[in-house]
Amino acid sequence: MTHRFPSLFRRLGELQAQRPWLFVALAILSLLPAGFAAKGIGFKSDFAELLPDNKPSVIEMRRVSKRLAGASTLSIVAEVPQSNPAALKRFVDEVVPRLKALGPERVGAVDFGVQDARAFFEKNKLFYASYDDLKKAHDEVVERYDYEIAKKQGTLLDDDETEAPPPLTADDIERRLTPKKKEGDKPKDGPPHPDGYYMNAEGTHVAVLVRTPVSGKQATAELKAAVAGVVNDTHPKGFDAGMEVRYTGDIITSAEEYDAIISDLSHVGTWGVAGVLGSVLLFFLRIRTVMVIGAVVLTALLWTFGLTRFTIGYLNSSTGFLVSIIAGNGINYSIMYMARYIEARRDQGMTVPEATLVSWRDTWVPTLSAAATACLAYGSLIVTDFRGFKHFGIIGGYGMLLCWLVTYLFMPAVLAASEGVMPMFKPSEKGERVKARGYYGLAFAKLARLAPRTLTVTGVVLGVASVALAGLYLTREPMEYDMANVRNERKDRTAAGELSKKVDKVVGRLGQDGMAIMTERLDQVLPLKAELEKRLAAAPEKQKPFEKVVTIHSLLPDRQAEKIPLIETIRDRLERARKRGVISDADWVRLEGHMPKGALAPIGIADLPEQVARSFTEKNGTRGNIVFIVPKSGESVWDAKYLIRWADSFRSTPLPSGEVIQGSGRAVIYADMIMTVAEDAPKAIAVSAIGSVVVILVAFGAQRAALGVFLPWLLGVAGLLAFMFLKSIKLNFLNFVTLPITIGIAAEYAHNLMQRYRSEGPDKLYGVVVETGGAVILCSLTTTIGYLALMLSINRGIVSFGLAAAVGEVICVLAAVLFLPAFLFAMQGRKRASR
Repeated sequence: MTHRFPSLFRRLGELQAQRPWLFVALAILSLLPAGFAAKGIGFKSDFAELLPDNKPSVIEMRRVSKRLAGASTLSIVAEVPQSNPAALKRFVDEVVPRLKALGPERVGAVDFGVQDARAFFEKNKLFYASYDDLKKAHDEVVERYDYEIAKKQGTLLDDDETEAPPPLTADDIERRLTPKKKEGDKPKDGPPHPDGYYMNAEGTHVAVLVRTPVSGKQATAELKAAVAGVVNDTHPKGFDAGMEVRYTGDIITSAEEYDAIISDLSHVGTWGVAGVLGSVLLFFLRIRTVMVIGAVVLTALLWTFGLTRFTIGYLNSSTGFLVSIIAGNGINYSIMYMARYIEARRDQGMTVPEATLVSWRDTWVPTLSAAATACLAYGSLIVTDFRGFKHFGIIGGYGMLLCWLVTYLFMPAVLAASEGVMPMFKPSEKGERVKARGYYGLAFAKLARLAPRTLTVTGVVLGVASVALAGLYLTREPMEYDMANVRNERKDRTAAGELSKKVDKVVGRLGQDGMAIMTERLDQVLPLKAELEKRLAAAPEKQKPFEKVVTIHSLLPDRQAEKIPLIETIRDRLERARKRGVISDADWVRLEGHMPKGALAPIGIADLPEQVARSFTEKNGTRGNIVFIVPKSGESVWDAKYLIRWADSFRSTPLPSGEVIQGSGRAVIYADMIMTVAEDAPKAIAVSAIGSVVVILVAFGAQRAALGVFLPWLLGVAGLLAFMFLKSIKLNFLNFVTLPITIGIAAEYAHNLMQRYRSEGPDKLYGVVVETGGAVILCSLTTTIGYLALMLSINRGIVSFGLAAAVGEVICVLAAVLFLPAFLFAMQGRKRASR
């Protein structure tokens, strides 16, 4: 059955054979703009980039990000081999003024300890004492003072000393005035922040944090060089001969993380393309074929990602690994053309122009159909709202079409040009059949012919079992709720990463898991807190969505209007007691530090030290509009079910005034991603499945042959779901694309086999399985290798994607080249027996 050969394609084939170097030159020239564009494509690793821009959580997150002070940190860590806190403190005292001198455009602040915060709380500790404790201290001081005065004046009614109030000694008064530890406070290991410095208790290392507004690779490198120059100018070894200075901080670790992701993309893509080309070499056993196909695939990849620079502009966590996938799928068109060309040249002894036209005529329809089917499979993702899927579908869809276009635009000419330099076959080789290609399908053809009934029954049993397990998979919570299974898992530990752990221990990581909610005005903060706390109180005990709500008001003393008269009275009585000699000079020296000086006024938001108020300060310096909601103690922020409950508790909060405060942050973003995937999954699967069924019906009509494609397709899809059920592979926002792609492409292999079977007739079934089945196996092998390369990724979600997709490919090709031929052989045997 020969398809009509359009005159346009015939003329193009003739021109490619006659003037091949013209097309080669055009191909090379196209690489310049395509390569330049592809090189400039960006990469956004933030998971928020996977959601659509109009998602409320994304809109709110970006609004909040613009207002939050997102300065990066460069941490300087000085280390000495043996305890020498004095040397470390001298180093800090020397380097801090020099760092500040670099200017605000590079250094926003230098954080070297808690001296300011400690001095603030020490100065105002009476304000931070609990009201009950302060009231008790007040009553005791007044009672003792009155007792002492009455005693001196001789007006005591009862001079029994055993009933006297506690004396006004420094020890006794300090005990009363020092804020008590709250119940549940844990004892700290060793003195925190010796002398207020970010130093460990052993005195072997100290940290200085440079907070900078600088961003961008070049500006960051210049900042690091400037800071290193300042540090070197202090001559660290002059403080201690063994002192070493190293650098860490998110400005370094985030760059290392980004570089690790880019390296991962490159690593996976390189191995994927290399594995695909290696399988081609094993199939054709000729270096030239690998070089030609490799050049075509490289050109197609550059065209694809060069175009992506203009259509989308960047890659994200979902699309970053498309190099390996497009190479594995898109190479199939080159393989089919190459196989037919070699058959024409070597097996049939045709000239280069003849072989070019025959290869064009016999392969353009099935390969274009395959490209359209693959484009439809990827295109099914475009109907989703999840931007990660949508971009994956767009790039993968036109990537398949570009692979076909590049193949038929340049491969015939490249082959003709290479034959002009050195013929592919010697005259003695012409007319000989190439057996190597048949080896791929030979084993399957023999096995299917040897045991057709057994394999048919096996296929039916596996199919029924797979459908049953697929049903269980889809009805028993297929979504992934353990977010740890989609994060990066780096096997290498960088020096900066390890050093940052030391910094965390001496500096602390306050509020690292809390979510920030941004209000418009300060007067909205307390009503918002009240509404959130109502939700917390109303939730069942085992379903509490969060631990507490923290505002800047949480940093201010409570009941200040009531405390000030108590403090003033305590100060007044102690000063009088000092004048009257009731308190000794030694005790007064100690007590004087506890007494606030001057007129007392409530502590306000503006009075808080910068270090204390930093988490609640916006970029423009505004304080107090940020509210933090702390996750529930005992719950994991990697548990998506808890994340959804947590996110729903503050996603949208109406105030009594009628205003609505929107929440966002990592919890809401992750929750929206999971819910969006769950909403989009049925749409993408339905479009892919309907498209596949339509393609089958268009190709075969309402004939029995259509069942020969539909049943292997069903077995392939159900088999994939059954495997995911047995291996407990859950669907996440990275591996979900496995399903619509497999559904869309699963029919391709059986389609090719049934078309050739219908064309050749039942008597040629064995040869169809050997020849066409072998080509199908190679096409599947290249795709499978492209997927297996994803398992080299550092991301667990991508690894699960690669494993599931590769297994899906294997099941689909087995259904097409083993179980389908076995069924056809069994039907032939039954017909012969009936005759």
